[in-house]
Amino acid sequence: MAGDSDMPNGKVEPDWKTGADGEAEIQCCVGFGAGIAKDFRRRRPLYGDDWSRGTGVGLKIFAPATYIFFASVLPALTFGEQFREETQELFSIPHILCATAIAGVLQSIFGGQPLLIVGVAEPIVLVYYYMFKYADGQSDLGPELFRPFCTWVLIFTALMHFVLAFANASEYINAFTRFSGETFGTLIALLFLQAAVKGLKDEFEEPHDAPVAYRMVNGIWSVFLATALVLLAIFLMGARKWHVGRPWLRALIADYGAFIAVIVITCVSYAVEAPDGVTWDLPTRVACKQIYDKEVTDTWKTTKHLGDVPAGQVAVALVPALIITVLFFFDHNVSAQLAQVDDFNLEKPPAYHYDFLLQGLNTLLLGLLGLPPTNGVLPQAPMHTRSLMGVGQDRSKPGAADVVLEQRMSNLIQSVLVGICLFISPVIKLMPRAVLWGYFVFMAIESFPGNQFIHRLTLFVMDIQSLRRGESQPAYVDLVPMGDTQKFTVIQLTALGAVYGVTWAGVYGIAFPLLIMALVPLRQHLIVKWFPAASLRHLDTAEDVEEIIEEDGPNVDHKLDKFSGGGVLDGAGAFVQKKHEAPVEERMNRQ
Repeated sequence: MAGDSDMPNGKVEPDWKTGADGEAEIQCCVGFGAGIAKDFRRRRPLYGDDWSRGTGVGLKIFAPATYIFFASVLPALTFGEQFREETQELFSIPHILCATAIAGVLQSIFGGQPLLIVGVAEPIVLVYYYMFKYADGQSDLGPELFRPFCTWVLIFTALMHFVLAFANASEYINAFTRFSGETFGTLIALLFLQAAVKGLKDEFEEPHDAPVAYRMVNGIWSVFLATALVLLAIFLMGARKWHVGRPWLRALIADYGAFIAVIVITCVSYAVEAPDGVTWDLPTRVACKQIYDKEVTDTWKTTKHLGDVPAGQVAVALVPALIITVLFFFDHNVSAQLAQVDDFNLEKPPAYHYDFLLQGLNTLLLGLLGLPPTNGVLPQAPMHTRSLMGVGQDRSKPGAADVVLEQRMSNLIQSVLVGICLFISPVIKLMPRAVLWGYFVFMAIESFPGNQFIHRLTLFVMDIQSLRRGESQPAYVDLVPMGDTQKFTVIQLTALGAVYGVTWAGVYGIAFPLLIMALVPLRQHLIVKWFPAASLRHLDTAEDVEEIIEEDGPNVDHKLDKFSGGGVLDGAGAFVQKKHEAPVEERMNRQ
């Protein structure tokens, strides 16, 4: 996007907020590409201002930029190690870092909504795992042609993105409710826990050529380190409640708690070392290739082998392409939605259609480069917006701390920092793998608070009467008959079990995103018939949600976080309460 700002004094009249309550909803667009054209037309005049606002605050922009960088790079390292194990090192940490950096730079420069953070998420790791299992079992593919096969998949995926973008499909994301959103988020949490358990189990089998006693020590030490990381990260993230230290210091520790925990536990891991003369690591450390190693540079030659993929397998690539498209349509649009919910009071309009078109272009580019695809990620997207509240504002003015600095610099800086990590692999290799498995557990635990589905599950074993006499409970506890609440929860638990069960169905598990998307019509057309409207209004719509108050990200003097529905404990603070939430639960969980 290009053009200069025509806004007086850097302000814009948010006339795009046309809903009755001022909600920034997607409006119906009629005509081929009408949504893209409308998004481009509304955002183009603001492009110059996007840059001038970012550069205008000087070094202050580095606080939110580094904050979101740490929130992005740690999952990237974790998913990279998971990719390495699931694809026999055909994809690994350098590939994930490279894909995240490239997509982030493109989103920050060309994106309609530059606040949107993109990266590799857990669902795509799972999809690639199933794709690799399929390719490995095909005599005319095998690991040798896995990357070219993936490129064909992403080419078709990009084409499907283009069709959806020009067909204005993103206007339908308002149909996504917390029912599907929280089910998806809980599924991701389960997959995180599953990956952590599998990773720690494997530590008892590493190194493969080591004596049994050595492998046992490696496993026990790894479990200890992973547990220590989880406990330390949770402890540090609660620093705002401490009574020791200045408020700004406690907030700083809370904001960067997970990253601090990774550094501390990495140092602690060297307390136990392998005996002299032994070449094995104790504990097993992260295997991170150099950017110039053959295993990494071979990626850039992927397009040369596209013609080696048999025509029949090229046709098969349409199946995972459709599945990835469905996954990204849900995940990417929800991430974009939560990055610009109404409570952030953004001045500049959204660009859902345009950004989904760019998502297709990013997918095509990364596929041709032999890299895995990226999409909008949670909770980093809303974390980024929240971290920009009050940056560069005069705090003496009322409401200044709640004004979001809408610009492109912070996203660009954090993406460049991720790219720089490609050149510090010797540092990354100092980390024990147990830290990554512990971080998986940490992300899963962090996704549970604020998830109404999880809260409703606990009601089955709680004293409801004493709960209702308590304070700060969700409104549905008092306003919805317990029978309706339990029935709704059982339906959601059944849906979660069905989707999770499919992930265990071998290569057929790749279809799990289709079941996630099927939850939307299930909610819209069936569940609505099974419950009174009043019960659904409190269980699964935009009203009567428990309040949530969080102190803001790196802006340590913020007292009130305006994030609608808040709820994701992501290093940005602790819960308080709110009155409203968007159609999709803002307390969406880590991918």
